[in-house]
Amino acid sequence: MRIGIFITARLGSTRLAKKHLLMVKGKPIIFYLIERIKTEFEKEINNGDVSIVITTSEENENREFENLRCLGIDVFYGSKNNIPLRHYQAAIEHKIDAIISVDGDDILCSPKAIREVYKAFSNGSKYIKTVNLPFGMNCSGYTTQFLSLSLEGHFNDILETGWGRIFDEKELVNISIPFEFQGDFLRLTLDYEEDFHFFKAIIEECNEDIIAMSDEEIIKTVIENELFKINEIVTRQYWENFHRVQNQEMASQIKEN
Repeated sequence: MRIGIFITARLGSTRLAKKHLLMVKGKPIIFYLIERIKTEFEKEINNGDVSIVITTSEENENREFENLRCLGIDVFYGSKNNIPLRHYQAAIEHKIDAIISVDGDDILCSPKAIREVYKAFSNGSKYIKTVNLPFGMNCSGYTTQFLSLSLEGHFNDILETGWGRIFDEKELVNISIPFEFQGDFLRLTLDYEEDFHFFKAIIEECNEDIIAMSDEEIIKTVIENELFKINEIVTRQYWENFHRVQNQEMASQIKEN
């Protein structure tokens, strides 16, 4: 079985332009995500069992990702507004049997979580999510066949956010990863300028060790140095909006029933 680790990213963000290429210690910030994955899967990559692919959309601005091919990864340009279709297109082109989906905004996504999804495919799982890690460290995966079936009737849809709704939840396997540190104050995703400064501070604190550090070591560094305060305001706004929308959806469901 050939596995594709698909890093979904684009450079047209209006909140933080070209955010994946912002420089930290002389490297584009997405470099640290790629290198952490490469370190975990070095053997499988060398054997040709795993490929790392940045899956982006067809706009010209995204061609700047070409500069990252020197890192030993590929870049695929697919559907603009339908991310699962883009993944399917990339899987077909690269002859991928199963996909591990990593959000390019999740600069410190857990290699351990990615490994757990990889192992679950060997056990016959079709659709997998890791849970219990801090926000921005979990990942998901699905076989190409499962993705193909899920896309039926959705090829022309706009599926950029919440697109997991097209998947059959009865097939979902949740992998809970034990993790000591919990709390809504831990949010590791690159949306705003404050988030960039947060990741920059982590990487500068850890230096090159960041590539091989465990999830626990990274979060311990964040907590001991109170780095979470850097993006505290936008994190609080994020959760306020999240809970507001969640409550609205629950109220709507109760009204319908």
